[in-house]
Amino acid sequence: MKRFEYLVAYVEHGRVLEANGFWQGTIPQGEPGAEESCPDQGSWLAEAGAQGWELVALDPEETGTARLYFKRTREG
Repeated sequence: MKRFEYLVAYVEHGRVLEANGFWQGTIPQGEPGAEESCPDQGSWLAEAGAQGWELVALDPEETGTARLYFKRTREG
């Protein structure tokens, strides 16, 4: 039987701020410039795809924000 693992990313204004609840920026959350230190959505999606993640759902929230849901086959 196939088993899957899942990834949920939070996107705001073209930047991926969180993935499975973990901050994606290089500057700690809440500090000046923190959001700008997060990866841009296009680069992050390209890397996720290269790692085998498949986008299965998109949940737009407020204007400029969304949650992206991914899955991939679990190894082993």
